[in-house]
Order: sequence, then structure tokens, then C-alpha cells
Amino acid sequence: MIKYTNISAEDYYHNFSEEERKEKPYCIEFHNSGKNWVVNGNLHREDGLAVEYSDGIKYWYLNGKQYSFENWLKLTPISDEEKVFLRLKYS
Repeated sequence: MIKYTNISAEDYYHNFSEEERKEKPYCIEFHNSGKNWVVNGNLHREDGLAVEYSDGIKYWYLNGKQYSFENWLKLTPISDEEKVFLRLKYS
């Protein structure tokens, strides 16, 4: 499983170069609006949603490409047990 470094959006976008942003996975936290999980500069998460807004909107991404929840589940390498848990959580 990928280990993400939590970072504020301000730090991510203002204090790191584009090259530095690609050095490790980040969970970017936006003040009062949500979170984005990023790997190599692309939205990406294999064990959950990659974009979560405070108003409840959620998106699933792998390598920068957006998928429906069901298609994401088919492609992500998590166990069947984890997939059942996520279906219960997000469906």
C-alpha cells in the first residue's frame, strides 16, 4: 500500500517545485474544501477515493485517469474483502 505524506495545499503548490512534487505521494489537504491524493503529480489512489470534497463529492482515480467507483474497483489491486468493505462504505 502506498504511504502518503499529508501536506497543506499551500505548501504543496507554493513551496515545492514540480520535480519535488513528484518525489513522493501526497495527500493534499485544502482548507475547508477537501483532500486530493497524488502520486507522481497525478491523482491516484489504490485503496480509496482520490478526491474528497467537504460537501461529500468523491472521485476515484488511478494514474491521473478518473473512473466510476465500480470500474475503479475492477482495476485496483486491493483484496476482494477490501472491495466489499468499500462497496458498503461508498455505495
